[in-house]
Parts: sequence; structure tokens; C-alpha cells
Amino acid sequence: MFATIGRSWRLFKLCLHVLSVDKELIFFPIFSTIGVIIVTLTFFGVTFGIGSFERLETGAFNALDLVAVFGFYVVSYFIVIFFNAALVFAAHERLEGGDPNIRSGLAGASSRIITIFFWAVIAAIVGLILQILSSQARERGGIMGIIGQIVVSLLGAAWSLVTFFVVPLIVIEHRGLADSFRTSLSLLRRTWGEQIVGNFGLGLIQFGATLLAILVAVVLGFVLSLLGTAGIVLAVVIGIVLVVGVSLVFATLSGIYKAALYNYAADGQVPELFTDDVIRGAFRPR
Repeated sequence: MFATIGRSWRLFKLCLHVLSVDKELIFFPIFSTIGVIIVTLTFFGVTFGIGSFERLETGAFNALDLVAVFGFYVVSYFIVIFFNAALVFAAHERLEGGDPNIRSGLAGASSRIITIFFWAVIAAIVGLILQILSSQARERGGIMGIIGQIVVSLLGAAWSLVTFFVVPLIVIEHRGLADSFRTSLSLLRRTWGEQIVGNFGLGLIQFGATLLAILVAVVLGFVLSLLGTAGIVLAVVIGIVLVVGVSLVFATLSGIYKAALYNYAADGQVPELFTDDVIRGAFRPR
């Protein structure tokens, strides 16, 4: 237990070191967030214009509404996956001894944009199905509803685990979708086993950092409340900025971590900036 926590902390520091070398990597999650916000606002505008909200209240959703929802999922997934692919490509370039920048990352992802789009369609379909199943479980309520939500969560976790290396394989090795999926499963099963301890560690540290950001915002709220409403509003804004900043930093670290693990899974070589015991210890063997 304590060894795992120690490895996770060292892995966090190593990923942070890569980010400190290439600070521009954080722009990829920023671009992704901005893109999703724009798509979301556009979606609400379109659905409001075609009357989807009125039909939703009466339960009379039609085919056009379903197309709009599915289109929103596909475009959102595409934006997230595209910029994640750019981040992984740039991080891989750094780990291979190169000097990446925003342009090189975007170029790497753009060279595989068609395959990324089709992967986004598949991921959107799976995500939409899981969302529908989760909603049905919540509506059912009771013990069966709770069990249903747990099962859906496990299915989502399993999907994330199986497809962990799909994006690196697409953007770095230029593999097709079917080949990327099979190889992703093979790499995970053959090399590390079932449970991704490293990602859990990063998530735990992110949770702690987010709580700290919220605590800072709360303390500022008490102090700035002496200035009246303006002070409270300022504290809320600062809190939002801190929480969003934490989210962006850890989204970047997650992409760096994925690139490092891909390097090791593909050729057995630990990236120069990463120590052997941290990479090997990031997964529990089968």
C-alpha cells in the first residue's frame, strides 16, 4: 500500500518534470476545453432552434432530436480525442529526445485525423450507450438501480482499460482502428496486467489538489466577504480559476503518463526521464 503511494508520488513528480520542460503541452487540454464549450453552446442553440426542448418536456423526441444529440456526442468526443492525441504525440516526441511544440503536436494528430474521427464515432456510441444505461439505472432506483449503476461504472472502467493504448497506437504507429484495439488489449494484458495503479495515484493527487484549491477559495471567501458582494464574487472567480487550473494540469500529466507507458509497453525501454521501478511498478502484474 505504502509502496504504491510512494511510486504514485514519484510518478507525479516525474510527469511534472516533463511538463516543466515543455510547458506548452498544457495548451492541448486548454484547446480541448474551449472546443467542447463552443460545441456545447452551439448544440444548445441548435436544439433550442429546432424545438427539442419543447419536445423533451412532452416526451415527444423525434429522429431529428436524436441526430442532434448523437452529433453533439461525436463532435465532442472528436475534439477531446484529437487534442489528447496531439498531447500524446508531443509528449512521445519529448520522451524520444525531441523538442516538441504546439505545432508539432497538432501536425501529428492531424496526420491521423480520419482515423481519429472514426475512433471518436465508436467512442461516442459506447459513451452514449453507457449514459443511457446509467440513466435507466438511476430511474429504476432501489437496490437494483444501485447495482445497475455499479455495473455500468465497471463497464465504463473496463472500456477505458481495454482502449488505454488506442490513441498512442493510432497517432504514433499509424495503425488502423481494429489493429489499434487488438494491440492495445495485447499490450495491457501481456505487460502489466489488470489494475492501473499509476492512474489511480494521479487521480488521488488531483483530488487532493482540487480540495486544496476549494479550501483556498473558501478561506478567501471569508476574508474577502468583508468587502461585500464584490469580494465574494472575486473569491468565487478565484476558486473556479484554481479548480480549472488543477484540472488542466492533471489532464496534461495524464497524457504524458500515457505516452511514457506506451513507450515502455511498445519496446520495453523506459523513457529517459522515467525510472525503471516507477514504470514497472505502475501496474500490478496478472
